[in-house]
Amino acid sequence: MSLGNEGERLLPDDPQLLVQLMESTDDSLWMFTADWDDLVFVNSAYEDIFCQSISALTEDPTAFLEAVHPADRDKAVDRMEQLVRGEPADLEFRVDTDGASQKWVWVKGEPILDESGDVAYIAGYSRDITTRKKYQQQLEKHKRELERSNESLREFAYIASHDLQEPLRMVSSYVDLLETEYGDQLDDEAAEYMEFAVNGARRMKRMINSLLEYSRVHTEGGKFETVDLEAVFDATRKDLELLLDEYDAEVTVAELPTIHADRDQIGQIFQNLVKNAVEHAGEDGMPKVAVSATERETEHLFTVSDNGPGIPDKQQEEIFKIFNHGSAPSNAGNTGIGLAITQRIVQRHGGEIWVDSEANGGAEFKFTIPKPSYLPEKEEVPT
Repeated sequence: MSLGNEGERLLPDDPQLLVQLMESTDDSLWMFTADWDDLVFVNSAYEDIFCQSISALTEDPTAFLEAVHPADRDKAVDRMEQLVRGEPADLEFRVDTDGASQKWVWVKGEPILDESGDVAYIAGYSRDITTRKKYQQQLEKHKRELERSNESLREFAYIASHDLQEPLRMVSSYVDLLETEYGDQLDDEAAEYMEFAVNGARRMKRMINSLLEYSRVHTEGGKFETVDLEAVFDATRKDLELLLDEYDAEVTVAELPTIHADRDQIGQIFQNLVKNAVEHAGEDGMPKVAVSATERETEHLFTVSDNGPGIPDKQQEEIFKIFNHGSAPSNAGNTGIGLAITQRIVQRHGGEIWVDSEANGGAEFKFTIPKPSYLPEKEEVPT
């Protein structure tokens, strides 16, 4: 065995062992003379990648260019000249295997200098990255579909806030006028019909506003910043003060961390979950809600638990769908979209949300928020 220089690595003296080592990889390892006139070495993986014999490459060291897609050939030649000038080269190109199908190859080359500093050899490897490219293309396709979906959401938001709201306001106004002008002339049955019309118009308005809020979670979300959750939850509790008094609810909260998030949206998560817990736990007596946080290696786990009737297993995923009220009857002001909005916000932050519950055993809503270094590259959510 011989000892290398600074790398302090032991290398075998037997060249055959080196050949066996280089044959153990799926990458094509190669070395040419500086002028590309002679092939010094190439392993058998070359034939699998370029669908070309080694003997053809030995006869003509530039024969691999025949397998390169015509549209990429000039780039390959340019990188070859770059290596001859003593500069490293890195290139991805297509290879035509049979005139119809294609594979993608990544080539990385390095010039090897002699004692005088001139380029003596060029060595490197070629790697089949077809699978990776297909995956990247699928991601790009998904990204384009996501962008189109978000654009549709933006268009819907405009329609919901303008075109749908105006006729709804007109219906509500005229129904209110009818009730005001002729309410005392209506019998009990007609008055009941009028009440149905008024409540229907109001509920439709709430549903449209809720859909608008849902669509804006991503399209009009705020920037991510350092957020003190202690302060956020204090503000949330204050916003829910009337509701907590109405239900005589008891809310306890453990120490909460500082995180990187959209401040307003994180506050909305707590508001939706606490409100949901109070309204459902209150069906069987005084609501008791507990909020806590647990720090993990890559994320923070938050829990909002209640003493309500619990949620059956078959409904635990359904409750996060739009306009789903769960097993409990909805009140007049509830559109059943609060948990769907909450899930969308959590997903925008790169986290997950779920519920642990047993029928008649209370519920624990849990969600995660990644730490800054583990956040996704883009703060978006599939629609």
